[in-house]
Amino acid sequence: MFSVLAVRTPTLPPATHTNCYRLGDTVVDPASPEPEEQERLAAWAGPIRRIVLTHAHGDHVGGALDLAARTGAGIYAHADAPVPFPLTGTLADGERIDTGAGTLVAWHTPGHADGHLAFALDGTGEVICGDLVAGEGTIVLVPPEGSLAAYLTSLARVRAFATTLWPAHGGPQPAALADHYVAHRHRRTEQFLAVLREGGPASPETIAATVYAGVPGANLQIATMQVLTHLAWLHAHGRVRPHGDAWMLT
Repeated sequence: MFSVLAVRTPTLPPATHTNCYRLGDTVVDPASPEPEEQERLAAWAGPIRRIVLTHAHGDHVGGALDLAARTGAGIYAHADAPVPFPLTGTLADGERIDTGAGTLVAWHTPGHADGHLAFALDGTGEVICGDLVAGEGTIVLVPPEGSLAAYLTSLARVRAFATTLWPAHGGPQPAALADHYVAHRHRRTEQFLAVLREGGPASPETIAATVYAGVPGANLQIATMQVLTHLAWLHAHGRVRPHGDAWMLT
């Protein structure tokens, strides 16, 4: 089974750490840019041959170059992931990785990030899922990289074979959490539509302020990004359209 080390990273609240996973000779998401945490990572990882990345966000790749330099391991990610440094190679959807302690299967699961990958431990239903879900809260989708359509598809894809999800932030979760995430996104969509239905054309900022008014600690800038992602999905389905700086029902 996976070995897990949570390291401090510059991630979004409420998370403060990112989980790094090791299976055999492979480490997933050596995440921290902090020297002290990189020392911990290296001691925990030991001799490895391979570093694989779920996606290119800084709170997932911050320690990759340091760990590669210490161990000689190669670094791999999906070809679509905008990793800010050279890769040893890329991983394709369905690619199998023999770690010496089990086989990881890479699944392309975009939506939160371009080139996002999940890694399934073959034959077990255990999935290292990156930022598909979190142990606390929900996942932020920021356009243009964040895509609600792709995210819903990725959740459904992993849900079809997973039993346990091992997220980047927080503890392991039952795969049924993916159903909750899908339902949550559809509820938000209906809430955003209700604002337009009841008040007419509105800006994304106004929609966010209305819907998230009752959410303790809500960050309206991040909330507005979620609204924009949902509006793009609704626009693609012909349910809303731009109206100057606002949006309205079709």
